Formats: sequence, structure tokens, C-alpha cells
Amino acid sequence: MKYLHCAVCTVVLALPPIPAVAKIDKLSVSPKVCVVSEQQEFCDLDLKFTISLPQAMDVCLYQQAQQLKCWQQMRSAHFEYKAHVQVETIYSLINPHTEEQIATASVAVQSTQAKTTRRRLRSPWSFF
Repeated sequence: MKYLHCAVCTVVLALPPIPAVAKIDKLSVSPKVCVVSEQQEFCDLDLKFTISLPQAMDVCLYQQAQQLKCWQQMRSAHFEYKAHVQVETIYSLINPHTEEQIATASVAVQSTQAKTTRRRLRSPWSFF
């Protein structure tokens, strides 16, 4: 039994390592964050989208519910878009035939000014 254990360990150590499969982003956007001086301001961005799919398919890019562009039998593409956003915006890659969402990416809008409201430090029911 002791020799069997040593033999199994030797065989396992002699096997070549299993290559790690890299996760490929299907949809990426750059830049991911826009900084404005005050809250409720709009942000004008030149967004760059990179689309990389495992196989060729028909897809459409949406900003929230608005369709921006569609491609037919596309596997990879680069797309530039001038965005005018005020809040965090989600971009989706959707199959137009099945309405299946393939991938998403978001752009956040952050303010340099601190919020005027403060978070309560303790619960309202606390006696101390």
C-alpha cells in the first residue's frame, strides 16, 4: 500500500501541467470611468469598444435600451462612439434573433465633490 501511494504521487508529479484557459472579454469599453466636477453634470466621452466573440454571429450593441450598431456574422470588431452620459451607463451586446444578452460593460460617472448628505453612524433605535 505504501509503494502504491508513492507510485501514484510520482505519476501525478510527472504529468505535464494543464494549461490555464484565459478568460476572454467578449465586450470591453474604455474608459470605464468619467469624472465630473459636480454631481448631476453630463460627461462627454469618446468610448472605444472592443468586441471579441468565440464564433461569428449576428450581434447588436445597445446603450441601455437604445440600439447603437449591429454587425452580421462578426467575430471581432472595434467601435468608437461619442457618449453623453450623466449616470452609470450599461452597454450590452445582444443577439438580435434570440434577444439573448451575450455580454455587458459599464461606464461609471463619478463626482469630485463630496455628497451633501452623510451616512448615519449608528442605528436609529440605539440608546447609546
